[in-house]
Amino acid sequence: MNNRTRITNHDTRPITRRTLLTLAGGALAAGSAAGMPQRAPRYDILIRNGEVHDPGRGFRQQADVAIADGKIAAIETAISPDSAVDVIDAKGLYVTPGLVDLHTHIHTGMGIGIDADPLAARSGTTTMVDAGTFGFNQIRGFRRFIVEPARTRIYGFVYLYPNNRNPDIDPVSYVERDMPQTGETAVANSDIIVGVKFQVGSNMNGRYSLPFLKIARRLCDRYKLKLMAHISFAPPSTDEVMELMRPGDVVTHCYNTHTLGILDGNGKVKASVRDARQRGVLFDIGHGAGSFNFDIARKALDDGFPPDSISTDVYTLNINGPVYDMPTMMSKMLHLGMNLEDVLRTSTVNPAQVIGRVAMLGTLQPGAPADLALLEILEGQFQFTDAQRNTVTAGKKLVSRLTICRGKRLMTPL
Repeated sequence: MNNRTRITNHDTRPITRRTLLTLAGGALAAGSAAGMPQRAPRYDILIRNGEVHDPGRGFRQQADVAIADGKIAAIETAISPDSAVDVIDAKGLYVTPGLVDLHTHIHTGMGIGIDADPLAARSGTTTMVDAGTFGFNQIRGFRRFIVEPARTRIYGFVYLYPNNRNPDIDPVSYVERDMPQTGETAVANSDIIVGVKFQVGSNMNGRYSLPFLKIARRLCDRYKLKLMAHISFAPPSTDEVMELMRPGDVVTHCYNTHTLGILDGNGKVKASVRDARQRGVLFDIGHGAGSFNFDIARKALDDGFPPDSISTDVYTLNINGPVYDMPTMMSKMLHLGMNLEDVLRTSTVNPAQVIGRVAMLGTLQPGAPADLALLEILEGQFQFTDAQRNTVTAGKKLVSRLTICRGKRLMTPL
């Protein structure tokens, strides 16, 4: 029997388990009353009448998407609703790859981590990467208590050294000493560990920031790991940081207002930053509580420097504002002038390629993981706030109507 659900574009309430059970009950009762024999459905879920938007392969058209066994089974102009167990009417919605958030904090060890699944269910986010909330000595717990119980796909960047740095040992010697354990543990857990994260900035590591970054560079080179560098306050200088970044590495907080930033005094992108991008270094937003500014972002975009990935840097202190979730972050970039295709690309396939653990993640094509977001663009007057509490009024807002991860709906809690 078919469970047909209409995802209306007028009802802004989240889809909850209670809503779906009510809808399913009505559909099943109607089918039973008919008493007609039914052929076994080929698909688990069928999404009909939506505008399928897959920027990873330049595909955009109204089409139906069928899901079976956790994979995209078919994308066609029209697929019979009788072929699926669960039929969703997505008229007026964008059907996109599930959103991929490259910078989050979901490990609970530092007391700032958020629960991944409730956020994923309401935001269209199907993959999250914890950006260095844990050291090598916490990877086992990260796997057991964060990754394995989650329905959301979760990966991580391990921090350069554990949080309990011994103040009685020379700091550089201490971090150097832990380098092999960090590298070896990351490699041993390479199915969930993407690379190494380090916070570069005098406010984070004092005068040791540059020596620690050089250790991180040697570690990533030796163990063939990606490096994610948080940038905040000089010293070191932007040029010194960019010199140590390699192709595939990620610079996060790229639109911050701090002295370790990507713009010069004239509001133009620094030569060393452009050189780094040309070498293959990637630039990530990582909004956070203090690292995204509308004016900096606008100047960078005007100077031809869009982000490679949109991310939230979400944690307990900003999930209730100004960050909220990925659709809010994407809405801010739409307001600043990025087009929808580029916003989707930098929120799906681009960060998925940084992770590089699941074939075709961040795309919609037959055989790809059935990770999808049903999104809508609302028109009206919407206020958005950056990390410095500057507020703008935008005419459009991107919202999520449904999240499907690993071929199943993610529900918001009752």
